[in-house]
Amino acid sequence: MNALVTGLNGTVAPPLARALADGGHTVVGWDRAAVPPDDPEAARAFLDRERPDAVFHLATGSPDWAALVAGLCAEAGTGFLFTSSVSVFAASQRGPHTVDATPAPEDDYGRYKLACEQRVQEAHPGAHVVRIGWQIGSGPGGNQMVDHLERTHDREGRIQASTAWFQACSFLDDTAEALVRVLQALPAGLYHLDGNPGLSFYTIATALNALHGDRWRVEPADAPALDNRLEDPRVPVRPITERLRV
Repeated sequence: MNALVTGLNGTVAPPLARALADGGHTVVGWDRAAVPPDDPEAARAFLDRERPDAVFHLATGSPDWAALVAGLCAEAGTGFLFTSSVSVFAASQRGPHTVDATPAPEDDYGRYKLACEQRVQEAHPGAHVVRIGWQIGSGPGGNQMVDHLERTHDREGRIQASTAWFQACSFLDDTAEALVRVLQALPAGLYHLDGNPGLSFYTIATALNALHGDRWRVEPADAPALDNRLEDPRVPVRPITERLRV
């Protein structure tokens, strides 16, 4: 498979590119300087030249860009996968959230992701839209949980982690492998990808601390009290308990 991946300077796309390459697939990135997202003719020429078998759209960009690429893929009969976010659900919406639950985002990011979902599905009825949770990396750097914990501890000297917060999350490498499986093995549609079988943020933070040399001071907290896990038995993803050893 020749896969075109957007967002290779981000958090999730690099592990996805590695998973694709490890599976014997060719990976092509989207250089926004060479192919501006707001230039339909440049986008069409780029896709015509590369002739990808599938496009994984992970980059942060306007709903117009997502709709443009999805529409071009629909015209060419090319597979298209867009990664959305658990943020389409409000904190007040109690999870685990199924794909049938109605999103009601309360912040700009959630509204942006939901708008992208809708535009993609309108432009490409055969697209895959996959909502993911908070990603867990292998160390500091990137927009992921370990970096958040590291920065919080550096800033505050401790990490207060809620025992009542059940967060949608998965390890980056496991997310990447699951995204490839979704596009290759599952029919078009909306999916949820979550590796948390029911651990609180405190339990996760404590286990990550042990995994990273017990260098943080992790304290239990009562808030926030929410459950924003994602539920979808159709998507096999490695549970975080296997890597955290809990």
